[in-house]
Amino acid sequence: MKVINYILGIVLISYLVLLGYLYLGIGQKDTYPAKPISIVIHSKPGSAIDFMARKVAEIARKHSDAAFVVENRSGTQGLVAMQHVLDMKADGYTLLGVTKSFLSTVMVNKSKVSLNDFLFIANMVSDPEALISNNERGFKSLDDIIRDSQREEKQIWIGPGTGSRDHIMALKTWETLGVDANWIDYKSGPQSILAMLRDESAVYVGNPADTKGKSNLDIISIASEKRLSSLPNVPTFMEQGYDLNESMWRGFAFKKGVPEKAVVYITDVLQKVVNDKEWEEYCNETYVFSNFEKQDEFTNRIAQETEETIFYLNKAGLLVTYVKESPIHLLLVLIIILSIIFLLILSVNKFKIGNITYDQLLAAGIFGFSGFFFYQTLLFDIPETANITSPTLIPRIWIITLAILSIILFFRSKASTSKKENHSPKIVLIIILFLFAYLISMQWVGYFFTTPIFILATMYLLKYRKVPIMGIVAFGFVLFSYLIFNKLLNIDLPMGWWFV
Repeated sequence: MKVINYILGIVLISYLVLLGYLYLGIGQKDTYPAKPISIVIHSKPGSAIDFMARKVAEIARKHSDAAFVVENRSGTQGLVAMQHVLDMKADGYTLLGVTKSFLSTVMVNKSKVSLNDFLFIANMVSDPEALISNNERGFKSLDDIIRDSQREEKQIWIGPGTGSRDHIMALKTWETLGVDANWIDYKSGPQSILAMLRDESAVYVGNPADTKGKSNLDIISIASEKRLSSLPNVPTFMEQGYDLNESMWRGFAFKKGVPEKAVVYITDVLQKVVNDKEWEEYCNETYVFSNFEKQDEFTNRIAQETEETIFYLNKAGLLVTYVKESPIHLLLVLIIILSIIFLLILSVNKFKIGNITYDQLLAAGIFGFSGFFFYQTLLFDIPETANITSPTLIPRIWIITLAILSIILFFRSKASTSKKENHSPKIVLIIILFLFAYLISMQWVGYFFTTPIFILATMYLLKYRKVPIMGIVAFGFVLFSYLIFNKLLNIDLPMGWWFV
């Protein structure tokens, strides 16, 4: 037997052992934890939740043999991170850093991700909302803000996000103080702070830590039951005669279905973290209250605040349907568009199907789908009162770009003098379709099953017939991917929805 066949046998056996280890737990220790625990964060490094997670990971080293690794997955205000955790196996090795902002995110974005998909195991801190102003305004109390709001010109209040926790805090404050003001979304905290440093608004709604190192910004009040020990001179709403408590909590959650031993273990470690002297120093440094809440208490808090969030988002007109129903079924729209384009191609080629080239079909397909997606953007219905960037902007930029490129491709194909193509359009189309099937099926079946099948099928379509080499490449690539991503980078490849 040739050496190449021995290599194939070793690779194939290693691949089967890997499947048994991943999907059947063969060879895995029964003790928990047996490997590093990932903490998935929805924002970029340096954010408040990122800083908290890294501090937890640092202190946890004193109280756990397992390593805690912070993994940043930013995008769509947290939905990318949430979906990533849901795609992982519920084995207790993937934690999600959660904040109060998630309550608004899942509602406003109308995502398939639900808070009910998670097990909220522990709250760590409460970061009180604060009203901040430029000291050139001369505001010293809430009453000063109220008096200023009684001028003829409406006050401008700013903060990051429409429908965000800061926006909701502004709505609650206006209701409590009897203030009539306008909210302007500055998209991010740093942009809002820069605007305040330029004195572009009366009030910035944020958190006390936003003023750190900025001597010309004053905290007028914090929405908590007591003063922060690190900011003893900053009064609360209650002390100024107004009943308002509003804080940004930050904690951790698992995907539902994790083993109970994982919940118990992680909760115990987090309890030890908040009892650590280093944690107290962190809270004082970042102007937050240490507020440890276990699973039941934390879950009840989220349920109550979800109802309140719905009320204020409705009040702001943000829980509306932004997409109109199409008068024609979308599939019928696609068929009509593609049919019209195909008839146009036939007419250009004098109604001779044999004259149609592969490039013309490809260009027509791209142009047709561009038109279909453009039609869908016409269904977006954004209320004039909603101060948000139109969701049609970016899709239309890409649609127009694709349409222009497809037109260029069509006319270049028409002008080509080549009578015989050196490639088979049929094989190319099959590979493209197979790629789509691979990407879709990976979500259901998992990377480790679908990848070798895709590689083998692609090599076969490209008329490669050396079976030992095909097997070594297909199954060896999966083993290599596992070593690089799962072991070296601590990034879990998709196991498939059927298995997690």
